[in-house]
Amino acid sequence: MLSFIKDIELPFKIPTPDKTIKVAVTGLSRSGKTVFLTSLINQLIANDKLPYLNEKLKRPFIARLLPPDSVYIRFDYYSKIKAFRAKDPKWPKATKSVSKTTLQLEFKSEYAFLKNQIVNIELIDYPGEWLLDLSMLEQSYEEWSESMIELANEEKRYPYAKEWFDFLKGLDFYNRNNDEFIEEQLHDQYTEYLKRLHYQGYSFVQPGRFLEPGDMQDDPLLQFCPLPAPPKGEEAHPDSIYVHFKERYDQYIQEVVKRLYLEHFESFDTQIILVDLLKAMEHGYDVFEDMHLSFKHILKSFTYGANNFITRFFKLEINQVIFAATKADHLPASQHERYKRLLEEMIWDLKKELDVRHIDTEVTVFSAVKSTRDVKAKLDGKEVDCIRGVVDGEKEPSTHFPGMLPQSYHDDNFLKKGDFHLTKFKPISFPLRDTKAVEHIRMDKLIYSILKDRV
Repeated sequence: MLSFIKDIELPFKIPTPDKTIKVAVTGLSRSGKTVFLTSLINQLIANDKLPYLNEKLKRPFIARLLPPDSVYIRFDYYSKIKAFRAKDPKWPKATKSVSKTTLQLEFKSEYAFLKNQIVNIELIDYPGEWLLDLSMLEQSYEEWSESMIELANEEKRYPYAKEWFDFLKGLDFYNRNNDEFIEEQLHDQYTEYLKRLHYQGYSFVQPGRFLEPGDMQDDPLLQFCPLPAPPKGEEAHPDSIYVHFKERYDQYIQEVVKRLYLEHFESFDTQIILVDLLKAMEHGYDVFEDMHLSFKHILKSFTYGANNFITRFFKLEINQVIFAATKADHLPASQHERYKRLLEEMIWDLKKELDVRHIDTEVTVFSAVKSTRDVKAKLDGKEVDCIRGVVDGEKEPSTHFPGMLPQSYHDDNFLKKGDFHLTKFKPISFPLRDTKAVEHIRMDKLIYSILKDRV
């Protein structure tokens, strides 16, 4: 087409189609959702550190935050960015409930007679622990209890569950119960077992609300735990502990789990799953495998096929899933490919399932805020790649070697607990003006993955 056509001015502008891209951002606790969202908004508004994105799009744009939606809690970007811009910046507290924010991108039209294109990116942030509960929709209380008790009896979990199992001994679950305090203690003992698991790096815990209750803190509805089913041929008394727990479980599924996803997860274009894979590296093979189990349960609920019960029930229409390993700045760049390969190995079967169902999948590693720089240092007389940054609680930068990631988690010498050391660094300060964005690693590529083929 002749180039002069682009410069033709009409007395009116021809509308261009506007788009809304709905993005679900999830991740298990401490995976970096809050930092990711803060950086993503900061990057798009400033647009001074997104070379890959701009090269691919080849279309100038401006970004702005839209006013809050009255139905949703808004992601509190302004308080987060203010904390990051302080002289002594600190990592923000994690969000404990579902939040939403909308970024509006206005792209310059290619032709003068066309209106600029508007693309809204709706970002929904929700705790991954809540998403773990979605697979409970398929299970009755009896089935769920059996699976949780079986899991707790596994060799790697039993030491953390022993106190709960000991408390179960000698209790009568099936006859009439006149002591409500026993029910509260049962719930508390089970919750303590989940907390012990979580402290040791394990991520698959159900119900996730027991660890991240949100607005249900101390709600009586959460007062249940798995219990063995009555012996064959016997029925539990209507006022027994077992029946009370079963009723609360059923109510929890109907009023909390089902309602949450009906309200928030009907139609996403993209699901971003943030993975704190370095936590698994630090705790060893068992925790690495447990994290795989968590994501299997999360994606089990979003199988996306026409025969999947969640698809039939909620009409979910996710077209793209991005697995993103966070905190790449805690590793020297020379280990980033290994880091990505380990994530690919962890979720290979899940990715294969999505690929078969024609869902676009992507695996990446990134850092929303780059708080370290790569340096060389000598270790046992050998020069190794290290990272240098300010450790949390200190004032001056120091150099650290985190350990060498294995080529594969199938290696016989896969990391044992203690072989890898995850140092907690302080964040760098964000620039004071919106025209400048914070340093990052591969955020521009991740943002392009959200926008590609839609702009």
